[in-house]
Amino acid sequence: MPTPPESDRFLIVTADDFGLHEAVNQAVQQASQHGILTAASLMVGSPAIADAVRRAHQLPRLRVGLPLVPVDGAPLLPVSAVPRLVDRRGQFGSRMALDGAR
Repeated sequence: MPTPPESDRFLIVTADDFGLHEAVNQAVQQASQHGILTAASLMVGSPAIADAVRRAHQLPRLRVGLPLVPVDGAPLLPVSAVPRLVDRRGQFGSRMALDGAR
């Protein structure tokens, strides 16, 4: 089935976790190439980021966003740069509402 022109589209489909794993990246690429996927959130600090960026350059119609993710994981900056946002282990918390209020 041919992909309709962008002006005829009524649904935006977005993928999360682009860059998390090569299997996720491959799924994003396939969904974009086959016309269902419109955008993806690129997880900059994730293990397969280089693979995701390489694939994104091959997908000119895919819109890629960079989400701010101050929860559940390690910051990209040194802990000394964000001491009030991390716990004793240097990790963002997993309690979004409480950590956001802090």
